[in-house]
Amino acid sequence: MKIKTYKIGNHRGNGRIFLEGNLIKSAGFDCGVQYTRVDDVEAGVITLYVGRVCGIDGLHFKPNRRVTQSVRNGKARPIIDLSDATISQRFAGFSRVSVEFAPELLVIRGAA
Repeated sequence: MKIKTYKIGNHRGNGRIFLEGNLIKSAGFDCGVQYTRVDDVEAGVITLYVGRVCGIDGLHFKPNRRVTQSVRNGKARPIIDLSDATISQRFAGFSRVSVEFAPELLVIRGAA
C-alpha cells in the first residue's frame, strides 16, 4: 500500500482533486474502468472503489463514474478528476489530501 499527498486545487469555484498515472493504474483504476465514489461525511473521507460496492445494511452502490484517459507521447494514461462543491466541504481547512492506494481502492483524507 502506498500513500501520496496531493494539492487541493480549484476549478470554477469548487475544490478539485486530480489523480493520474501509474499509481492509480496499479491500484486497478485503468482507463475506462467504472468506479464508485462513497463519501463519509462524519469521517471526512472519500473512498473510491472499482466496480460495485456493498455498503452498510446491504445497500449496494452502483458504479457512478468512469476513469478517463489522456494521451501523452502516444500512450494512454488514466485520469480521475474529482471536482465539485463537496470537495471543498469535506476538506475545509486543508490545502492538501493524502491518498491511500490499495488494490481496487483509493482512500482520500485531509492532510496538513
